[in-house]
Amino acid sequence: MLCSVISSQPAPLPSGSAVAGRFPRDATRPLVVPSMHSARFCNAAYPSTLVSLLSNSKGNQRLFIRVRSSIFEGHGLSHGDDEFTTDDPVKDSVKQSEKVLEMERRLRQKIIENRKIIRSFLDDSTFTKEKISAHDKVHSSLSDRKISTEENGSDEQQERPPDERELHTSQPCAVHPVRVEMSNSFVEIDDNLEISGETNNQGSDEQQELPPKEGNLDTLSQSHTNMLPVLPEDPEVSYSFVAIDDNLEISAETNSHGLDEQQLVPPAEGNLEFPQHHIMVPVLPDISDTFVLIDENLQISAEANSQVLSKRQEETLEEENLESSPLAGSNVMNVILVAAECAPWSKTGGLGDVVGDLPKALARRGHRVMVVVPKYGNYLEAKEVGVLKRYKVDGQDFEVRYHHAYIDSVDFVFIESAAFRHIGNDIYGGNRRDVWKRMILFCKAAVEIPWYVPCGGACYGDGNLVFIANDWHTSLLPVYLQAYYRNNGLMIYARSVLVVHNIAHQGRGPLEDFSCLNLPDHYVDLFKIYDPVGGEHLNMFAAGLKCADRVVTVSHGYAWELKTSEGGWGLDRIIKEIDWKFQGIVNGINTKIWNPKFDSHLTFDGYTNYDLETLQVGKAQCKAALQRELGLPVRDDVPIIAFIGRLDGQKGIDLIADAMHWFVGKDLQLVMLGTGRADLEYMLRKFQNEHPNKVRAWVGFSVELAHRITAGADVLLMPSRFEPCGLNQLYAMMYGTVPVVHAVGGLRDTVQQYDPFSETGLGWTFDTAESHKMIDAVSHCLRTYQNHRESWEALQVRGMLQDFSWDNAAQQYEQVLVAAKYQW
Repeated sequence: MLCSVISSQPAPLPSGSAVAGRFPRDATRPLVVPSMHSARFCNAAYPSTLVSLLSNSKGNQRLFIRVRSSIFEGHGLSHGDDEFTTDDPVKDSVKQSEKVLEMERRLRQKIIENRKIIRSFLDDSTFTKEKISAHDKVHSSLSDRKISTEENGSDEQQERPPDERELHTSQPCAVHPVRVEMSNSFVEIDDNLEISGETNNQGSDEQQELPPKEGNLDTLSQSHTNMLPVLPEDPEVSYSFVAIDDNLEISAETNSHGLDEQQLVPPAEGNLEFPQHHIMVPVLPDISDTFVLIDENLQISAEANSQVLSKRQEETLEEENLESSPLAGSNVMNVILVAAECAPWSKTGGLGDVVGDLPKALARRGHRVMVVVPKYGNYLEAKEVGVLKRYKVDGQDFEVRYHHAYIDSVDFVFIESAAFRHIGNDIYGGNRRDVWKRMILFCKAAVEIPWYVPCGGACYGDGNLVFIANDWHTSLLPVYLQAYYRNNGLMIYARSVLVVHNIAHQGRGPLEDFSCLNLPDHYVDLFKIYDPVGGEHLNMFAAGLKCADRVVTVSHGYAWELKTSEGGWGLDRIIKEIDWKFQGIVNGINTKIWNPKFDSHLTFDGYTNYDLETLQVGKAQCKAALQRELGLPVRDDVPIIAFIGRLDGQKGIDLIADAMHWFVGKDLQLVMLGTGRADLEYMLRKFQNEHPNKVRAWVGFSVELAHRITAGADVLLMPSRFEPCGLNQLYAMMYGTVPVVHAVGGLRDTVQQYDPFSETGLGWTFDTAESHKMIDAVSHCLRTYQNHRESWEALQVRGMLQDFSWDNAAQQYEQVLVAAKYQW
């Protein structure tokens, strides 16, 4: 198939001058702007007809066409038929200009919308020597072509009145307006296609599916020799080229604005069996009317090969992804997550896990993500970037260096300073003023990273930038962003989100310590808060909550609790005031690390990996291996109840201590893993010594043992007094371990009470932090375990089927980031 497109810019006409051309202008008729209708021309804009097939240095042949207005003479389309003609030439010009501008706007919009459709035809094929030699035999001639919008081989043409604006002449080639790209691009279309295009009397677009005539495909190879005549290059006209593959069928018809619409449909049967032919079609990147000269043996129809299209879409998918992210361009963010800890380098609790996993999920959604944490030790993955900065904190100068590592599509930036060295895992250790200094220095260095620290050869900059600060340790970052930058006309488009993981820790201090924050005096009001016990004091968390553009906490239940006097820890009034920008998002878990099917800690010492299909056998094997490792009697008929967590009052370990007499009186085994308060550690050792066959206490923390206990235990006990989100109950359900929890915070959101009548729910809950309530919930759990095995196994399966991945949480965080971006 041969297609070609051309247009040229009309030369400006001096006011009142006669138009050069075949028809002299009536001197009494005012000049008007050329009509942009697809079949109406101003003689001045198209003074001559010129058609040629040009061969370039590589032998590729390119077709250029100009259309003389006289072609349309006799069809009601002469130069004297311009629209909007009145007695006022100024009004005429204004109306015509408005029409031209509107047409240009719509054409550009149509071009943008159809770029992907055009690119789907990309192919790497080129002309064969046989085609080139055949093309060279044909020179300038229109005498053997036929302009027609009907199917090739049709015996008769349908007659229409001239005002329908169809192009009917005795010329042998069809002229069709088509959509063009504004930049040079290539599209390939097979020439085993059929071309049909008709324009109705309103100029609206109509697409007809015209099947090929029998035997039409057999003559396609000969049709390639019927090329169009050669035209010398016009220096005033610039062209871009489109390579058209000839196994696809295209329908291009003209709407009222001269725009074409292409629709892809399956090809005629047998199209794929013919060799492909590729034709370079010149396209003029111009907004004026553009025309295509089409070979008479081909038909444009609304059918295309869907099989070929799907293959080419796969080939071009990678190329398109380079140009646009998976999300809408305006919503793709530069995200900088700032925290005091990040697993696996530094971790004291669930915060480290969140900071290690959430950024990777955001990166998978197409965002550019960076994590900023202090450098507490020697991290082999991180390389120094060669940036040195100095900051003053409380009258003391601190030198800061930056280290960078790129892991799982996330930039990890570690801030090195003498203030962070040799801390190890005692991240929050030292006196209150020393901890304040470290966090002030950290926030000052973190807020300037988008400008000074290159990642992948380029800094993040402040465009589409959102900081995610975590807990009180980084709550100064929204304050510094506002005070130092946004209030001074810098980083005005940067936004901040503050995530509340545990509001019990707030960064409190006396009013006298405000001077070490290096903030303007009037900012002290943001930090002031009154405590009935301690009186008026500074509170870093309070200032961060007020200055952040959005505030998130780690579960819906905890978000509700923070608005109560009991759960708000003195900040409930502020949280109620900012309720409009406050919401809860349940944390996710890393399903690659916490997954019984792939858990590397279950591959030796008698443990085994398992999934839903092998749940009962695999979990029984892990249970026996755990009993052997901990020195407990190996019995498959007794349930193992496990506790994993920090040993302090928040985690409710004292409730277990109060109920110890009940536990040891039952036929069960109790396993506890954790570290914390010295008195609670001593208590666990004492219980183990008193009941060696029923109680095991591992004082300390072991990641490997935590995985193995989660896999081998039957029940996970979480009696926390408050739990913002909680991760252990999510881990437990992933491993088929049934949770028994205090219904607070995230535990309320993630563990639904088991209902034996409807066989729904994921575990057992108790509503108050009292030992007898906990004992009642555990009793119901053990009764189901011992007497209703089918219900128990169904509970395990439902837990393993839950989706706790970070991808769900990341999608909700993404909505918060976009909302923060458009907040002013």
